[in-house]
Amino acid sequence: MRSSRETLIEKQLMTSVEITTGSRLHFGPLSVAAPAGGRFGGIGLMIESPRIILSAETADHDSFHGDDSSVRRVTDFLRRIRQAMPEKASPAVSITISESIPSHCGFGSGTQLGLAVGRIASIMAGEPTLPLQTLARRVGRGLRSAVGLHGFDLGGFLVDGGRAQPDQLGTLVSRMEFPDDWRFVLAVPKQAAGLSGEAEQSAFATQPPMPQSLTGDLCRIVLMDWIPSVLERDFLRCSEALYTFGHAVGDFFSRAQGGVFAHPRMAEWAAVLRRRGVQGVAQTSWGPTLAALCDSDAMAQQLTRDFTNDPAWNDCSFNVVAPLNRGASVVIR
Repeated sequence: MRSSRETLIEKQLMTSVEITTGSRLHFGPLSVAAPAGGRFGGIGLMIESPRIILSAETADHDSFHGDDSSVRRVTDFLRRIRQAMPEKASPAVSITISESIPSHCGFGSGTQLGLAVGRIASIMAGEPTLPLQTLARRVGRGLRSAVGLHGFDLGGFLVDGGRAQPDQLGTLVSRMEFPDDWRFVLAVPKQAAGLSGEAEQSAFATQPPMPQSLTGDLCRIVLMDWIPSVLERDFLRCSEALYTFGHAVGDFFSRAQGGVFAHPRMAEWAAVLRRRGVQGVAQTSWGPTLAALCDSDAMAQQLTRDFTNDPAWNDCSFNVVAPLNRGASVVIR
């Protein structure tokens, strides 16, 4: 007669999982090196693309299929996750990376990929409902902002209230549906990347504390303008809140990233957009990607065509993306 553990293992050997998650736009923190109270926090939004699609099934030995960079990252995450879950050994898996998010462009690719691999490992180990905080610890993400973590879990427009203790995740204080018919045009210079890894850590380490007055201004924008504009679908008010918030954060980090925007071409693009009447434009994370808010797909497509067809902008790429108002898709077969 089979034991319950043998039955569980047999089920695991029949398991296949597919996870799809979008990208995270992060428009900046609310507090940096605060002497007291919540630290970091931030505002962000999940978008449908670029996205990650991972499929996995139990196997006799680990194997990975995809582009070399993604395979290296998945292998590293899986090793780290297994070291953090000694009591529930994850069986060998075959993982295929069908789609991936570009690294160091401001999309939160590391967090989304790490959480996807972590969720696969937990499902294969018989822990399909592992809490987000435990998953984040295993993956080693969320050390500052938790926007990407909550975005993976829930999608939507997110306000992270920061964390009071070093070992906590940032507290999700608001999560809202972003208007489905609004769009973003993403612009990114070709052959450019934002700060990451040791360079990012150094930038935070050498950055002076954010003045409490600036934290107060940012919180006022979020509470009095940004959240109400999303709830009321007030496009113009939301656009101005996005720009004002992003510009203030960019100015604070200007010494670390070389200006309000991390790349001079993106500073030019923002200025051109503002002259054309497109008010809602901001950098995501350390950039270099900028996101311009549009009130319809038609507006976004026209804006993209205008710049794509202009030879003066052939050193940049432009894409239209939709908001993602749901968490990562997890399909278990």
